[in-house]
Amino acid sequence: MLEPTLRFCVKFYTPDPARLEEEFTRYLFCLQIKRDLAQGCIQCNENTAALMASYIIQAECGDFVPEDYPDHSYLSGYKFFTGQDPESEKRIMENHKKHMRV
Repeated sequence: MLEPTLRFCVKFYTPDPARLEEEFTRYLFCLQIKRDLAQGCIQCNENTAALMASYIIQAECGDFVPEDYPDHSYLSGYKFFTGQDPESEKRIMENHKKHMRV
């Protein structure tokens, strides 16, 4: 007979990642957010998910360049969150445009 197990976990995300002193710590923090978002561990609305995904794509691709990314299709190879569709990719792209030099 199996013993019932109760687990209680708490995740805390720093409200200001820029205050993390070590670059490697910031990198690990970003990887954690990326994984949690993709696995559906972060509960948020689609607009917030699209905003977080836009920061991920900014970190991976750099500034939005219209000549390089004429439409949202450059995002279709990424799985940022469950339920991602062309409409959410358009929102991600619109947010990505706003992150110049971030």
